[in-house]
Amino acid sequence: MAVATHPRVWFERRRTRRDADYWILHGFERRYPERVTELTSRREREACARSLRNVRRELSGRWVSAVPLRRAALRPHQSLLEALELRLLGGEGVSGLGMLAVHDLLGDADSCLYSPVEDVESELRDVLAKLEVD
Repeated sequence: MAVATHPRVWFERRRTRRDADYWILHGFERRYPERVTELTSRREREACARSLRNVRRELSGRWVSAVPLRRAALRPHQSLLEALELRLLGGEGVSGLGMLAVHDLLGDADSCLYSPVEDVESELRDVLAKLEVD
């Protein structure tokens, strides 16, 4: 049975995560091992991989939703989306920075999935490269 968390505690955790994410994005991943562990957990990786799989399904035309994907621009890059999905599901470790990049790809309205960008391929390859552990 889940225990209800007081809103103040929830907001404090959210703020702490957001602060850690900021510093991870700026190269201080080693200073936030708890957040990196949370970001790179099997559960988080599977959730992101599932979201990428759903994007690919929608691009293939077999599954349609109200998500405002840039279908025409993304269809030629389905293999990169699949590579991202497989990388997340693989047994190799991933970086916290890479997981934040995946989160931005899936959840940011300005990502190449939803907004016009000049080079979709390079953005997807950049996310894939960021997943590599140094």
